[in-house]
Amino acid sequence: MNNDQRWLLQMRSLLHHNVPRFIKCISKRGGVNQAEWQWLQHGDDLSIEHPKGIMARGDEYLLYPKNEKIFKQGLFVLVKAIAIMSFIPGGVHIFGLHFCSEIDNFVLVEDGIKT
Repeated sequence: MNNDQRWLLQMRSLLHHNVPRFIKCISKRGGVNQAEWQWLQHGDDLSIEHPKGIMARGDEYLLYPKNEKIFKQGLFVLVKAIAIMSFIPGGVHIFGLHFCSEIDNFVLVEDGIKT
């Protein structure tokens, strides 16, 4: 297994185990709120942790992070964004996984590769 394959499996495992937890929390409180849709669509989170807007800076957080803290924040943002998108009709497909708020356990493995 090369480094790219190892990275893909690690990313899939991280998403497979964490996104459903976020979906469950969002479901329990009645679904995605307006602020979350706004954050997802416009990336206008101007918090201290992400002063330049999260969605517009995805490359900086995940592909070229300055340090481990920023990388971890980027992973959190990815998990949160996928969880929110799972409430869109049909859900979201990423890394061979299908996340949807309307399916059992909120995630399906599409390509048969174990996570």
